[in-house]
Amino acid sequence: MNELPRANPQVQALLEGCNDLLRRADVHELRRTFQPGPQGLQLDEPTPEQLQDVYDTACRLCNEGNFRFAAPLALHLVTCKPGDMRFSYLAGACMHHLGMHANATRFYCYTLVNGGDNAAILYRLAECLLALGDGVNAEKALDAAIEVARDTEVPQEVLAAVDTLFDSLRSQPGSRQKGTA
Repeated sequence: MNELPRANPQVQALLEGCNDLLRRADVHELRRTFQPGPQGLQLDEPTPEQLQDVYDTACRLCNEGNFRFAAPLALHLVTCKPGDMRFSYLAGACMHHLGMHANATRFYCYTLVNGGDNAAILYRLAECLLALGDGVNAEKALDAAIEVARDTEVPQEVLAAVDTLFDSLRSQPGSRQKGTA
């Protein structure tokens, strides 16, 4: 999947522009691009419809498994509207699927801060923490997922995934045993 799938022409132009910027920019140039103020990149504020088009395209790309193409769109969305939990979750999911677990944990945590507790997000956070070798905090995230699930209606698949990951984690040497704090 090396070619960009067909998309809305405006979204495709945005994605190609982001990819072009990433290909030719050094770290200092990218840092300046995302800094506010006169030295930063000045863009018109996107309309809600434009953001929705970008979001829909990024979600479609994720559903097709094209996380490499969806990631720049998700990062664009987070840059435009950092407080929108849909956008930070999408960015986290892209980073997660691309194996960028440290970045994914940041976006998942930001999603939790902006949107409240969510068992599915806590589960994804735990997966990333485990991939980073942080079993202690992964357990805490899974504990939190179970607590959230007690207070809200959570799909059975999420509960089963949390239980499976918890059991796997608990069976590892040095892990706390079930029912202990």
